[in-house]
Amino acid sequence: MKILLIHADFLKFKPKKRAIKIAEEAEEIEKEIKECLVVFTAVERTEEKNVELAAEALVKEAIDVAEKVNAKTIVFYPYAHLSSNLASPEKAIEVLKRARELLVKKGYKTEKVPFGWYKEFAIKCKGHPLSELSREFFPEEVKLKERKRGSEFHRFILIDKEGKEYEIDKENWKSCEIWKYGGKDYEMLKIFVRNELEGHKSEHHIPKHIEYMKKLELVDYCPESDVGHFKWMPNGLLIKDLILAYQERLAREYGAFKISNPLIYRLSNENIRRLLGEFHEKDYSWREGNEELILRFASDPGAFPFMQKVLFTYKIMPIKEYEEAICFRKEQKGELTGLRRVRNFLMTDLHTFCIDENQAKEEFEKLCVICKNLMDNVISKGRWVLGWEAVEEFYKENKGWIIGVIKKLGVPSFIKLMKERSHYYSLKNEFQSIEADEANTQISTVQFDVVNGKRFDIGYIGKDGKKHPCIILHCSTFGSIERTLCCILENAAIDEKEGKLPMLPLWLSPTQVRIIPVSLERHMKFSLKLLDELKRENIRVDIDDNVETVSKRILNSEKDWVPYVLVVGDKEEKSKKLIVRKRETGKQVEMTKEELINEIKEKTKGLPFKELPLSEFLSKRPVFVG
Repeated sequence: MKILLIHADFLKFKPKKRAIKIAEEAEEIEKEIKECLVVFTAVERTEEKNVELAAEALVKEAIDVAEKVNAKTIVFYPYAHLSSNLASPEKAIEVLKRARELLVKKGYKTEKVPFGWYKEFAIKCKGHPLSELSREFFPEEVKLKERKRGSEFHRFILIDKEGKEYEIDKENWKSCEIWKYGGKDYEMLKIFVRNELEGHKSEHHIPKHIEYMKKLELVDYCPESDVGHFKWMPNGLLIKDLILAYQERLAREYGAFKISNPLIYRLSNENIRRLLGEFHEKDYSWREGNEELILRFASDPGAFPFMQKVLFTYKIMPIKEYEEAICFRKEQKGELTGLRRVRNFLMTDLHTFCIDENQAKEEFEKLCVICKNLMDNVISKGRWVLGWEAVEEFYKENKGWIIGVIKKLGVPSFIKLMKERSHYYSLKNEFQSIEADEANTQISTVQFDVVNGKRFDIGYIGKDGKKHPCIILHCSTFGSIERTLCCILENAAIDEKEGKLPMLPLWLSPTQVRIIPVSLERHMKFSLKLLDELKRENIRVDIDDNVETVSKRILNSEKDWVPYVLVVGDKEEKSKKLIVRKRETGKQVEMTKEELINEIKEKTKGLPFKELPLSEFLSKRPVFVG
């Protein structure tokens, strides 16, 4: 809350015209209040969660100054101009009304200055050292705090791949018997558990993906924009588009229809305010006339209002929708780290609306399998872990089913239990990538929501002809495309640490095959024929036609992380056999054109394809990152 306090000889004001529809009732006559402390007040969204505390905090601050200046009359003057982060008019009116009531109880005189009016006013400040003061404060329970990691969780359980439980705590977790198994799965899980219980303890450094994203001309910082916003270059956009195509195929095969919603929402809408929830301190908002607007945040501001108005019956349940949602979250500047934590991100969001818990469990399991395959195909097989959060009672009642899902996925898991629901879900899991610096980053999540169907009146028409609330499954397959690219590059950094050549997955590599003609005059015709033949097979192929030595062009292909490099000379043209440099193995092998095509098609089987994003000829390409 922000306030400006003026110790005044008098305050005169006259309501002139209503500024908002829900303005308080007032007479359009001039009033004068003598010998008073005028508190110009802007109630902010931080105060919406607890009106009583906000009013108490406001009164406490006002009385503190009133006692110092010996003022017996205190007037709260609504003054929106002090803040750009205003509470809804309804909540602000409640706070000011309650504050006036508290003042009277404490023996102070007060006058009502009506909320929601354009007013003319005059004030005469006394001019002594304490006559003009400004303050900003947060009511105790509403104040934005750094949430203590794991503070709402009181039990911790590990589940091995066979489904055996191991209860641990923050003191004994390192000695748990589960670590006897060894292997990459359990090594990754141990890092994740440490990060969750003790925090990530890596040294401060620039994550490797930042170097890679620039070197490969994928993504770069954009100094013309706000921090945490990035510009995407053609190669990066290709990867983004391929990932979105992969997601769309998954969603369609799962049976979901695609929707799209606006980027801007009105905070005067009750549903939007309720959904904003914990994101209220990290939003992008502004005023347009009398309306406060907000950029889309990551809490279903589009999907829920959309589904409220969709009519569906039990006969077509479960019903499924997904969208590609651009979201904004104003993270702290010190928390922004390359693509790992940003202020603008693209999320693929899928919802399943179910009749009952049995149907929801069946669909939850399907979504978990989808996310597992996604992690293996897009991120990196064997370098991710599975975390869970659950309400303790829900876990006890459904333990057999949850462990069955874990066994089906074949991934050991870490479960955190809370005594009661702190969010809308009773159960959720998180598919977490472990990166080169041992940080963990969430990619996918599936959440079991038994609250919001009733809360937002999203339901189906049952056999009885009446409307019944749905159980809603939230599945963010790619919680952020930016974070996904970060994890892909960080996995390449792990390969590099292990002595391998870093590379992108073949299906995401902007150039999959590069042809290097030994002589640009003698071998270009054969190179062009080869390029056309590979293109017809949906392979992204280019030709390095720069006037440089063969060794320099080979070196350039290595810098570009090209998976297959073909050096074409007299021998290759005559024999029809190709000498192929494979980045994955670091070896050079002899292959026919057909063998090369078959290998690439086998490795990219079932994955989306898009054409080369730049010219086929390297000599015609600009340099995007100097």
